[in-house]
Amino acid sequence: MTRITPALGRAALLACLIVAGAGGAARAADEPSSPYVTPQGDVDVTYTIYPPHDTSQTMSQRMRWSASRMMQRVDPANATTYMITDYRAGTLTVVNADQKIKTIIPAPGAANVQMGQRAQGTWLRTGVSKVAGLPCALWQTQDTDQRASEICYTDDGVMLEVIRDGKVMVEATSVNHATQDAGVFQIPSGLKELRAAHP
Repeated sequence: MTRITPALGRAALLACLIVAGAGGAARAADEPSSPYVTPQGDVDVTYTIYPPHDTSQTMSQRMRWSASRMMQRVDPANATTYMITDYRAGTLTVVNADQKIKTIIPAPGAANVQMGQRAQGTWLRTGVSKVAGLPCALWQTQDTDQRASEICYTDDGVMLEVIRDGKVMVEATSVNHATQDAGVFQIPSGLKELRAAHP
């Protein structure tokens, strides 16, 4: 069996948050009443992730999204492991190319990922901001841990920032709306499949 490390686990949860978002706080009367929380086109985003307590230790993560394939790839920096999520198949595959192994688990939030549809649940638009040189709307909601958060989304559904308790937890540092090559999302052949460990 293979065990997903805490850092990779945080990356997997962030992967879910990046694409699927979450339900939450109070509904605004203004239109639109909720954001797109799935990118509406191909995109390549690099994020800085700040730990809850020690802001001196950060991690970087690259997220690539293919709108036509409904697939996402997340590469944590300085890691030999990456994740490919196929939202049509409802699977998240953790790939360790160095060890030539893969682990397949259900994709978190797969049921919530719909192209061309705004987020379900209740959301409160609180303002606007600019992150990584792009404008985004601030939305108050609950994150995947059911904690109140403020998330900044572009009009086309790219998550740029997550703020919790007044502190930035996730922040985009670069965004490239480029067509993503199919090879980015292909799982290498010849990998041994290991079953995920359960706590």
